[in-house]
Amino acid sequence: MELRLLTTEHERRVFAQRLNEVRVKRGGGFSETRRSVIGEVHLAFGNLYGLYNDERELSPEMIGGFAVHDLAMFGQSYARPDLTHLPPESVFECGELWAMAAGAGGLLRHAGIFLAGVLKVKAALVYPIFKPWNLSKVYKHFERAGEPIEWPFARTLDGRKILVQAMVLEGAPLITAIAEAAHKGFEALDGGTRLRFVPPIATGNDILSPPCGRSIRPSDRTARSGERAPELTLISQSIL
Repeated sequence: MELRLLTTEHERRVFAQRLNEVRVKRGGGFSETRRSVIGEVHLAFGNLYGLYNDERELSPEMIGGFAVHDLAMFGQSYARPDLTHLPPESVFECGELWAMAAGAGGLLRHAGIFLAGVLKVKAALVYPIFKPWNLSKVYKHFERAGEPIEWPFARTLDGRKILVQAMVLEGAPLITAIAEAAHKGFEALDGGTRLRFVPPIATGNDILSPPCGRSIRPSDRTARSGERAPELTLISQSIL
């Protein structure tokens, strides 16, 4: 598997098209409200990452992805939690997560831990949907931060409100998560704009499973068991 920073307009268009398709088809379906432009901001100005099944293919298909930005680029999507005690350039918000292939969502979360380690951040925050679909249970190591939040930027296709749950990963649990991911091994290629890894669990052609940044600084290398887990500062707004 390979997670790639998308650099062409064609790749970014494919990302946006598939994000919309997945949101409409997910459960009862949901979309942004007519007044919201938050998704447009993320897609236009954030960094987009795509997940590919086989890096050896000449024209591999993008099967999932997410968007990310740090708070020195533009602000976070929701006022809570208050992270103003951290330098804005060290805080990342990741969202617009989508997956078209079975298990790709889990692989994106797995790859996000790799990326978080490469970026050396200090705390992670995700906003998975809590209601009408509870997607918060899949975030291993994360702890809930406060009560579910009404998300003002999206509604179900039949007009119902959407609640998201802020969840935080920091300190020892964060280091554990990075160490567990790194133990399985991955390669950071092209200055870290490509992360290549073996799926945690795979059977035949099915992908089975158990968020991000502007630029990736470390030199290309393969993470191995026994290396010290880097620190992380990440906000991940995942409403899929």
